[in-house]
Amino acid sequence: MLMGKLKRIIGILLVLCFTVAFTSCGEDSPQEVTPNETTQTAENEPSEEITVLSLNKEYVSHYEWYEDYPKMLVRSEYSTVTLDESAQKKYSALSQILSEASVMRKRTMEDEKDNLLADATREFMNDGEAFSTCISTLDVKVRRADSVALSILEDYCSDYGRALNGLNYDTKSGNLLTLSDVVTDVSKLPSAVENIVLKRIGEEDSTGETAVSDYFNITSQDDINWTLEYNGITFWFNPGEIAPTNFGVQTVTLTFAQYPDLFNEKYTAVPDAYTVALPLASWSYTDVTGDKQADGIFVTGDYDEDSGVYNTLCIDTDTSQYEEELFAYGLDPYYVKSADGNSYICVFSLNEAGETRDTSCTVFSLENGVIKNLGTKDIAPVNKGNNVLALPTNPENLFSVFADF
Repeated sequence: MLMGKLKRIIGILLVLCFTVAFTSCGEDSPQEVTPNETTQTAENEPSEEITVLSLNKEYVSHYEWYEDYPKMLVRSEYSTVTLDESAQKKYSALSQILSEASVMRKRTMEDEKDNLLADATREFMNDGEAFSTCISTLDVKVRRADSVALSILEDYCSDYGRALNGLNYDTKSGNLLTLSDVVTDVSKLPSAVENIVLKRIGEEDSTGETAVSDYFNITSQDDINWTLEYNGITFWFNPGEIAPTNFGVQTVTLTFAQYPDLFNEKYTAVPDAYTVALPLASWSYTDVTGDKQADGIFVTGDYDEDSGVYNTLCIDTDTSQYEEELFAYGLDPYYVKSADGNSYICVFSLNEAGETRDTSCTVFSLENGVIKNLGTKDIAPVNKGNNVLALPTNPENLFSVFADF
């Protein structure tokens, strides 16, 4: 039942997206993070600038109650991304595809909300005392956004479980990228992934030795979940695909530094500074310490369903842990790489529910993999109106705000 439900929802999203692809203020007031562009010249293409894309992210929330009953029947939340006006003319094909995909994503989630409400109402009328709120969320996370490629991760969660879906676009043409576009020899992927997975979950698991190779043998390239990163490619394996379900989502990153001959050079040229949106409660991997190894980052929080808030913020790396109490209606974490090579985590906390989106941001340094809280300020991405915000794709704007830390 669980996997069937997830496959139905994610299947709809996949079909829709693939169809589209082929046709500083005062301390007391919020400070805005304005999206500018940074450039770097790629070594293999000296005449080509690699520029950070300006993107907008729209947030939509629906909360449904039964008359005056205090518990929600349904909580439905989703987001979607489109190009900012400043980039639409230059990348018109990509702009159109993202806009059409956005419309279809909205339709899918609105239909899902209506179905949830009908089911929740029946369940509530059946047994109101035992009823629990029906939840459906879809958050679109931008993993890479520059003039070479745009990569997003759809993170879908509901009462039935969680599923991830990666979509990767060529910025100029707007076409979906395949693994064969990015990787020079796809046949080398299973063994590279397997080496990492076996070290992580242990070879004692009865399915551990064959799960990865079996997955790649029976899964077509179009159905493999992956995202093109600034430092390599990441595979996102949903619970139960290559490891026992209780291991949760498994992520494996093959970096450009570790596998220099495995990637098309076009995609290894990236800006000096960038931000990467981090999905909550899922490991992400990048070179934090400068040793060309993939270091893990994990951000999550203790969410109270009854109050609808996060009571704690938890950050883990391979070598450090951090936890603090907080009161936030939402958490939106980013990994940030500065032009001087330093690494940071920026966590935007939604302090107030509703359309105002009163947000603060806490910055953590990751020097040598050790998490250090640098401080918090009342800042938010630029509000474009109608629940649309400018994504902080350019980290230099964040650093200018936190210059006094």
